[in-house]
Amino acid sequence: MNKVENVFYLRLVEPKDIDLLFTWANDKEVRNNAFNTKPILFEEHKKWFSKLINDTNQVQYIFMKDDIPIGQIRFTIEDEKAYIDYSIAPEMRGKGYGKSMLSLACKKISEHFRYVKILVGQVKKGNIASEKCFENCGYNEVFKQFELKL
Repeated sequence: MNKVENVFYLRLVEPKDIDLLFTWANDKEVRNNAFNTKPILFEEHKKWFSKLINDTNQVQYIFMKDDIPIGQIRFTIEDEKAYIDYSIAPEMRGKGYGKSMLSLACKKISEHFRYVKILVGQVKKGNIASEKCFENCGYNEVFKQFELKL
């Protein structure tokens, strides 16, 4: 029997994913592209993770290729908007998986959260890969934010 290869899907995050998500969240590139660049302590991560899996306004998926975890995508839902946070595993970057993950996730949100009308991807300046990924999936740039540190 031939095994079907390259089956992409999203599965809900499970308690067993806590270590994987911690490792991905503390990846150097992920921290550099995050709005909060400080490394995450495991105790903080445990508290955050416990809140996440019990929060009805958030949903997180692991993006899978066959049985291999490729990345994660999380939606924080506020009224008719869902804010996106995603990352790709370090060894899987540069292969176009971000676009596949965003497309699958868009379908999931549409199916399970029908009241969500707008998906929002906030991208830190200089994160060209994420900018391109959102643009390639049909997202439009709405505004830029400027700050002055005092």
